[in-house]
Amino acid sequence: MMPSLDCSFQGNEMRARMPLRSVEALLSLLVATVILPHAVADSWASWRGVNSDGVSADTGLPSAWSPDGENLVWKAPFGGRSAPVVVDGRVCMIRLAEPETVELWQEQIACLDADTGELVWEHRYNVFQTDIPHHRVGWASVVGDSATGNVFAHGVEGMVIAFDPKGNILWERSTSEEVGRISGFGGRTATPILDGNLLVVSFLSAGWGSTFIPRHRFYALDKRTGETVWLSTPGNAPYDTTYTVPVVREIDGQRLLITGNGDGGIYAMQAATGIKVWGFPISKRGINSSVVVDGTMVYASHSEENVDESTSMGRLVALDASQVADGRPKQVWTADGFAAGYASPAIQDGVLYHVDNSANLVAFDGASGEQLWLENIGIAQRSSPVIADGKLYVSDVDGKLHIFRLAGRSEPARTDLDEFKNPDGSFTQINGAPAIAGGRVYFITNNTLYCIGSSDGRAGKAGVTLGEPAAAPAGAEAAHLQVVPGEINLPPGGRARFVARLFDAKGRLIGEREAEWALEGSLQGELNASGEFTAGVQFPQGGLVAAKVGELTGKARVAVRPSGGFLEDFGRYNPDSVPDGWSAARGRFKIVEAEGGKMLQKPSGNPRSWRTTVYVGSPGQRAYEVEAEMMSKEQRRRMADMGLVSHRYTLAMMGNAQTLMIRTWLSELERFSKEIPLEWDPDVWYRVRLRVEPRDNGSTSIQGKVWPKDEEEPTKWTIEAVDAIGHNHGSPGIYGYSSADIYYDNLKVTPFGG
Repeated sequence: MMPSLDCSFQGNEMRARMPLRSVEALLSLLVATVILPHAVADSWASWRGVNSDGVSADTGLPSAWSPDGENLVWKAPFGGRSAPVVVDGRVCMIRLAEPETVELWQEQIACLDADTGELVWEHRYNVFQTDIPHHRVGWASVVGDSATGNVFAHGVEGMVIAFDPKGNILWERSTSEEVGRISGFGGRTATPILDGNLLVVSFLSAGWGSTFIPRHRFYALDKRTGETVWLSTPGNAPYDTTYTVPVVREIDGQRLLITGNGDGGIYAMQAATGIKVWGFPISKRGINSSVVVDGTMVYASHSEENVDESTSMGRLVALDASQVADGRPKQVWTADGFAAGYASPAIQDGVLYHVDNSANLVAFDGASGEQLWLENIGIAQRSSPVIADGKLYVSDVDGKLHIFRLAGRSEPARTDLDEFKNPDGSFTQINGAPAIAGGRVYFITNNTLYCIGSSDGRAGKAGVTLGEPAAAPAGAEAAHLQVVPGEINLPPGGRARFVARLFDAKGRLIGEREAEWALEGSLQGELNASGEFTAGVQFPQGGLVAAKVGELTGKARVAVRPSGGFLEDFGRYNPDSVPDGWSAARGRFKIVEAEGGKMLQKPSGNPRSWRTTVYVGSPGQRAYEVEAEMMSKEQRRRMADMGLVSHRYTLAMMGNAQTLMIRTWLSELERFSKEIPLEWDPDVWYRVRLRVEPRDNGSTSIQGKVWPKDEEEPTKWTIEAVDAIGHNHGSPGIYGYSSADIYYDNLKVTPFGG
C-alpha cells in the first residue's frame, strides 16, 4: 500500500510548502517503491527470461492443465506468432490486428492485466513499404523494462517504438526511412534487447557513406530518447535476413553482446561500444537460433550447410569465450547433424536442452556434448523450451503444448500434452516460447493468449546474473573514444549536441571528456568547441562530426535531409556519384550525363538490387506533393517499374503490366491498393505527381497524375484512392524496379499551399 502523502509530509502544511518539483520527485520514488518489487520478482521482461537462458526460478507451476478449466487462470482472444513478455503486472505482445478483416490489418502492441487478462492498453499502426506478408506480422517479441515499466517494439516495417506503462509513445524511429533498413520477404524480424540504458535492435540495412553496402547491423539506441549511441557491422555479406536475439554476458571483465549474424557467424561485441571482440563462422546461411551462455561457454546452433567439409546439415557448437585466439573463441565440442535453426536452447545445472527443426527435444551434457536423451514431440519446431519448477514447457508448431517433469540427466516423464485446434479441425500454430512470471505460465497460439497456474504458484527470487554496466576502475587507460549520438539525420539548420565518451580496452566507461571537434567529408555547418553543431542550409549532405581527445579519435555520422519543399535537378553532382546522405542510393543509382544535362540513373545491371526505394526527406513530413520526371528504357522486352513515394504510399508506373498502381504494403495489396490500366512507352519522359492528404476521420486521400513531359498537364488526376486507415506522414522518396534502366530528373517536393 502506498504511504499517505499527508502522513509522510507531516500534514498538509508541510506539503504545501514543498516545491512542486520535490513533490513530483517524491511521488516518483513512492511509485517506484511500489512497482519495483513486483517488477523484479514477477517479470519475464525479455523473451528468454531474466538471464536470457530460458529458465525461471518460479515454483508451484502446473504439471497439467486444460483449456476448459483445470489450472486455467484466464484466456484472451489475442493470438500471435511471437512470445509474450511480462512486466509491471502486464503481459505484453505484438500481433496482427483484426486478422479476420483484411482492410484493417495493422501491427498491434497489446498489454493485458497479468492477473485477469483484461486489456490495459493497445496501440495500432500501419504496416508500410515491406515485402513481409500479413501472417508474419508481429514476428519479433516486445521487450519490457523492469526498472520503468516501459515497453519497446520492433515492427516488420522497421518501426522501433518506446511506450510508457500507460501505452503512450515516448519516442519512435523509422529505420527504413532513416537508415535504409531492408525488410526482406521472409518476415524475419529481430527482437530488441535492453542492457542498462541501451536498447539494441538489429536488421539488414543499406545506408550511405561507410554503410552503403548491405550488411547485418546492430543499432544501440538510448532507451530514454531513442537516439543512436552506436552502430556496429561485425560481419560480412549476409545470406539473408535473420531473427537471432543477442545475449549480454560479462566474460573476463568484458560486458559482451553475443549473437548470430546474417552471414552465418556468431559474434561478440562490447555492449557499450559495439566494438567486435571475436567471431566464429558456423553456417553458410544466416543464423536464426539465439545463443545461450553458461559461465564462459557459448552454445550456438543452426540447421543449414556447415562452413567446413562436413556433409551433414546443421551443427551445435560449444565455444569457450574466455579462450580467444586470433579473434576466435576456442571450440570445445561439436554435435554435427543436429539441425536446430529456429528454436533457441535453454540450460540449467549444466544440462543443455534444445529442440531441432524436426521437433526432437534433446538434452546434452553442457561440458562434453554427450547426448543424454531424446524425446520426439512432433513434426516441426519453432518455439524454444522454458524450464521452471523442475519442469520443461515446450510447444511444437502443430498446436501442442508439452510439459515434462525433469529428472536430472535421466529421461524426463511427460506430465501433460494439450492440443489446440481451429474450428475446421486444423492445428492452431504455436511459434513463440512461453513466459513464466508470478508463479504462472503464459503462452500464445495463433488465436489465443493463455495464462495457466495453480494455487501453489509462487514467484521465485530472480537470479539476476548481470547488474548495471560497470564503470572503468580509477586510473584506467582510455582505449576508445565514442561520439554520441553516433548517427543522426537533421533538417537544414537543425541542431545537435555531440558528446565525447572515453572507454577502456574492456569497453567500460571512463566518462565524458572535452574534445577537439571538426567536420569531415562534405558536411557543412557550424560546430563549436562544446560539440554543438548547426547544420548548413545546403542539402542533402552526408558527413562526419569528429572528436579528438589526446591520441584517440571518434566519429559520428550526420545526414542532412530536407523537411520541407525543394527542387533537385542533379546538376551539381559529379558523374557516377549519388547525393550525399541518401540511404540505399550508392550502388543502386548514379548520376549520369545525358541529353545535354545531368540526371539520376537506376541501372539494371544487378538483379539483386532491382527493387529500391530511396527516401529523401524526414519520416515526420506531412502535407506535401512530390513530383519528378522519369523515363524507362526497354531491355530484352522488359520495361521498368518506376514512381514516387509520399506519406508511405507508392505511386508506381508498372512497365510490363502497363498499369498505374497506388499501394502501401507491397505483399498485401488487398489491405489497400488501387490499379488502373495505363499505356505508356519506353524512351519517353513522363512527369509524375503524387499528392497525399490525410482527412479528419483517419482516412487518407491519395491522388496520382502521369502525363508525357512535353505535353500540357491534364486537369484531372489520373488515379485516385482513399485508404480508410491511412498514413498521415512519411518521407518523400523515389521508387524503381530496374529490370530496365530508369532515369529521373527534376525531383520536387511542394508543401500544400506553396
